[in-house]
Amino acid sequence: MPRFQHQYSEDADTVFKLITSSEELVRRCEALGESDAKAEVSASAGVTKTQIAREVEQELPGFAKKLFKPTNTLLEREEWRSVDGRYEGKGQLKIVGTGAKIDSTIRLTPSAAGCNYEIDFQVTAKAPLIRRKLESFIGDTALESLRAQHAYYSRRLTELA
Repeated sequence: MPRFQHQYSEDADTVFKLITSSEELVRRCEALGESDAKAEVSASAGVTKTQIAREVEQELPGFAKKLFKPTNTLLEREEWRSVDGRYEGKGQLKIVGTGAKIDSTIRLTPSAAGCNYEIDFQVTAKAPLIRRKLESFIGDTALESLRAQHAYYSRRLTELA
């Protein structure tokens, strides 16, 4: 199961407010070259839900060109709870129309230097002959995307300080 971690110098509440803001989610997508981004955020009974849809253009390896278009719609949902001073979330990202998805468990935990964002995820693809190759490609692409997203958030937090 792939894992991504990012250390922030800001506290967990500050980071959480940024990564669950509909305006900031759209701004992040635009900054990373994604298009047609639409985000919704709701909070009720201690649960914060985010949903973001966007178009992403991706250079595809040869084996994936028959299954995917170079531009795909991603639909991402997360559900967060505050638990004992930290935030815990479950997420799912679907590549619409492909049968591929990423399920994730996310933690935003206070640390002496600020907070740590950590996500473990599992890729599932429905492509019998090339499933493992496709899941590996999607996982690697997800890690690249997470690095870019959190580099963006770090820059944005510095701008907002």
